[in-house]
Amino acid sequence: ESSWLKPQKCREVFSSHVPSARDMAVTLTYSNDFELFRACGPLYPAFAIESLTSLLLGLFFCYLSLKICVRSDVEHPVSSFFRMLYGWMRPHIKEWWEAVSSWPEMHKRPLQDRMGMCRQLNLAMCLAQALAAFLSIFRWLHINNVNGVRYLGYAFTCSLMQAELVVLIAPYVPCYKLNCVGIVILTHIILVLGWIGSLHDGFLFEEPSWELFLVSGQVKDLAVTTKGIFIGCTACGLCSLLFLQMPFLALIYFCKGGWRNEDLPPHFLKLFATVWFTWPAFPGWWIISAEGLGLIGDSKSNAVGFAILNIISKGTFTFVMLGIGSQYKKRTERKSQVSTGQVESPESPSPSPKANSANWLVKSLQEFERTTSHVSEIEKKELAKIDEEAAKKPGLENNGSEIPKKKPWEKHCTKRRSVVGKIIELLDFAATKLIAGEYWWFGIPPS
Repeated sequence: ESSWLKPQKCREVFSSHVPSARDMAVTLTYSNDFELFRACGPLYPAFAIESLTSLLLGLFFCYLSLKICVRSDVEHPVSSFFRMLYGWMRPHIKEWWEAVSSWPEMHKRPLQDRMGMCRQLNLAMCLAQALAAFLSIFRWLHINNVNGVRYLGYAFTCSLMQAELVVLIAPYVPCYKLNCVGIVILTHIILVLGWIGSLHDGFLFEEPSWELFLVSGQVKDLAVTTKGIFIGCTACGLCSLLFLQMPFLALIYFCKGGWRNEDLPPHFLKLFATVWFTWPAFPGWWIISAEGLGLIGDSKSNAVGFAILNIISKGTFTFVMLGIGSQYKKRTERKSQVSTGQVESPESPSPSPKANSANWLVKSLQEFERTTSHVSEIEKKELAKIDEEAAKKPGLENNGSEIPKKKPWEKHCTKRRSVVGKIIELLDFAATKLIAGEYWWFGIPPS
């Protein structure tokens, strides 16, 4: 009568002979996705080895492609290639590490430095989650069909999210260093314990004790399984974060003035609410998914649900952090304008960031953003040279007249339109010149 409260267990075939292919086919036919999800766990080594061999095969042919490109001009192409990558990544990693390694002093730093620290932590969180997502493709840690890379990614990224909440209000947090280190370690441990608990099959309690509990209602009748112990520890740790640590930080934010305090970040409570309302959805989905109690027999929705929750939680957290930085920048600009007596004009553009404060990515993107034409400078010079030579020759339309200041390719290429629109305009321009017989535009001398 209460079978809906218990997960369906895999059917076992007790027989004195080895089951035939027909018996196995019948068993699989009557098994739902949850049963197959657990039953196919022993196939993990086969999947992992296949992924590893595919990766090695791809790396081997990448090596051959590199040898073809460099021929015999480079004696050690592989080591030179990795040294090139290391030389490119080293300054950026060094810059990131210098910013992150200053975390013990954040309770003495102004809000601008603390927000810069959180920006680096947020960058590490996003990159780690992206790396975990790509590594999951190889199924190297899919032990018992449970994605271990996803849990390790949660352990790393969620720890950084909790650390950011502490760092933002670090000067007002009692025992800042102990609190920051302790909350990172606690978050990491509870998620690893959740992964270990997911590896175990079955229910949280022994089946006879659970049925007895439903009848008697006495908690002492329950016998906890190994899975129940690990999941119980995870639940206790998560409740301590949601109902002790985070309300404690929110109370500190309120007591120290909130957004009226210029040393506290604006919209901190919005960031707090993002974590507080999205994190409980993960254990809720775990309970009904195939990794947990299997209340939903369709295992195909397992990974989809976790992916959607991950996008909502960490994506919202990142956008709120960006909004906090934007609000702080506006508040700082208004304060500086008031102190200098300047009046902010709606027509006046906001001051651009300093060149020395922009990183390499910002400089590169700004350079491409300022470029309105997809025609390179070399192509423009070549076309200008052809135009000058054609203008000096008799029999042309301009009869040696002065070259117009605005070139036709500039007219067709410098408009801020889509790439497809620019290509269509260039093709139309070329067709018009070909029909008119003006072949000199394409470097063909007139007959």
